[in-house]
Amino acid sequence: GRCCFKTGSFKLSYYNEYKSYLRLHCSTMTKVKVEKYGQWKSDITLDDVASKQDHLNSAVLDAVTGQLFWDVQKPSGSTIIVSRQDGVDVEWTPDGFSAVSMVHEYGGGAYFAHDGTVYFVNKSDQVLYKQDSPKAKPVAITEDLGDSNLRYAIGHLNKTFNKIIVVREDHRKADKEHYCINTIVAIDPTTGEQNILIEGADFYRSMKSCGNRLIYVSWDMPNMPWDITSLSEAELVMKDGKLVAENIKVLQTGNSILQASIPLEDSYLYLSDKNGYYNVWKSGNDDKPHFHVKQESGSPYGWDFGMPGYAYVKSKNQVVIGAKKKLLLVDYSAPQTRDRNLAKICKQQNYRFKVFANILCHGNVVYFIGLGDTGHLPTLAKIDLNTNLMTVYNDSTPDESISRYISAVQDVSFDTGDGKAYGFYYPPCNPDFEGEPGTKPPLLMKVHGGPTGMAEPSLDLKIRYFTSRGFAVFDLDYRGSSGYGRDFRRKLYKMWGVYDLDDAVNAANYLVNEGLVDPEMLAVSGGSSGGYTTMAVLVFRNTFKAGVSYYGISDLKLLAQDTHKFEARYLDQMVGKLPEDEAIYNERSPYEHVDKITGALGFLQGSDDKVVPPPQSRSMHGEVKTKGLPTYYIEFEGEGHGFVKEDSVKRAIYSEILFYSKVFGFVLADEPAYDIDFDNI
Repeated sequence: GRCCFKTGSFKLSYYNEYKSYLRLHCSTMTKVKVEKYGQWKSDITLDDVASKQDHLNSAVLDAVTGQLFWDVQKPSGSTIIVSRQDGVDVEWTPDGFSAVSMVHEYGGGAYFAHDGTVYFVNKSDQVLYKQDSPKAKPVAITEDLGDSNLRYAIGHLNKTFNKIIVVREDHRKADKEHYCINTIVAIDPTTGEQNILIEGADFYRSMKSCGNRLIYVSWDMPNMPWDITSLSEAELVMKDGKLVAENIKVLQTGNSILQASIPLEDSYLYLSDKNGYYNVWKSGNDDKPHFHVKQESGSPYGWDFGMPGYAYVKSKNQVVIGAKKKLLLVDYSAPQTRDRNLAKICKQQNYRFKVFANILCHGNVVYFIGLGDTGHLPTLAKIDLNTNLMTVYNDSTPDESISRYISAVQDVSFDTGDGKAYGFYYPPCNPDFEGEPGTKPPLLMKVHGGPTGMAEPSLDLKIRYFTSRGFAVFDLDYRGSSGYGRDFRRKLYKMWGVYDLDDAVNAANYLVNEGLVDPEMLAVSGGSSGGYTTMAVLVFRNTFKAGVSYYGISDLKLLAQDTHKFEARYLDQMVGKLPEDEAIYNERSPYEHVDKITGALGFLQGSDDKVVPPPQSRSMHGEVKTKGLPTYYIEFEGEGHGFVKEDSVKRAIYSEILFYSKVFGFVLADEPAYDIDFDNI
């Protein structure tokens, strides 16, 4: 627990033996203190977690000049666009603006660049703006109709017709009885005049045009984008002064297609799971993907826009594809004949990424965001294919004051009864402390959202805040998580509220049996659907002693009735159809069975959450409080589905660890940061 190892090659069953080895050989490294787990003093502060550096989101290339732009979330919660000029990072987005799209509520794809001009969607009004230079004032292109009634995402400028082509979400007539309307529209960048190009489907994404050719991905409810989508093509023509789409035809359907592009005029590439795993496919060669092993490739994440998982390298007629621990360069004309792994170049500079995302290319240069290296924060970098040199854009190496607390992350699989589930184990790590003899650390089980989301290994300072104070953390990928193929993902169909709970318990029992955690100090935490699993596992199972729900779902039927359009029919697949399956909804809703709960449960909620409205948390908190169990409730003013403000992030994390300390009976070494009102403690 006191010496921190830097590689993830050890097996969990050897962990205690490994600690003994470290005690023997590292005893002169530092004078350590024996202290109860959870009471360790750490230099990783709440300020580090919330504002140590800007949070890197995504990147785009100027379609004409090839200049790189990226967006970062500031500690204030605003998102700004950045570029590099003469070796200096320059911020484009002025005060009062934030480049965030709210299409599908989850957004992404909020900006693009064309010939030196940046176009972006502003969060507060969802108006599309253009900005000609970093110092120029943003100029509105679209009209502000109030209440963010028109929203835009994943736009680009078609230079053949000088029109912005973009996904639009129209809320002008949306109410309890009518959904918002999603279309693809053409917008004049000078006048703001717009007209519909493509309509009829419930949703659109991954839309690209080249000359008079347009391809796009669409799908209809009850499907989600990882269920069944269609890839279609249309011809763009001018008629009566308006750009219109004609000769629309479906190119691919029957599987999930998440991304599509037009590398050459007579072909297209697409990311599909039709062979069981998301791979990159080429038109005319539909029986063989460009890269195929039994793992996902191409950044298969369907919750938001943007983040391409592959790119065409025109200068070499090759495709670069992000995969697990690989960044592959593959021949475009002869897929699977040979490939080159660019990840080796990263390793030569001591970057060991497990995930390559946001793949872009201009000329001979490949750009990407590297994730999953526990020694580095998310990293924006480029590789020159001619020189084989990698250049990093953002300072992703943590300070020594933080890096000394970083332990390796270990990939874990465990039995579920019908196969395996997975996760990532982060052991306690603090070079100044070790636990009391004969004791084990408390466990914090992290449950991702979705529920069709995934855990991603990374240098997450929220996790390190806990591990540096003596917690073990396990980031769970239960049956139904993304990243392990279509069959694994679909195991959660009709089983949400069963398999996720079972696998949280299975993972906890595995860690207990391995001798890694204290069975009497098991905590669980998650956001959104992860908050649901947190509540449900405390209500329907007896393994965990405490939990904290971040904007979680307590009533499944209420969620199905009140949530936004994107997820309006999501539960048809995950739970069942209403009204015929109402009994199942009631059976699996924590709120309907709160009398069964025996553990402590806290609640953190955003006041402006449109995905999971505050009543879901408020009502559940009231029931737990009435039952006399330890609980608390904090509602963060102005926050939505996920907390972005610095103070909100700090108060949430502090309240969580303080809550566990009260329940498990240890005293935090930190000075009090906030006054938190707990109930029944």
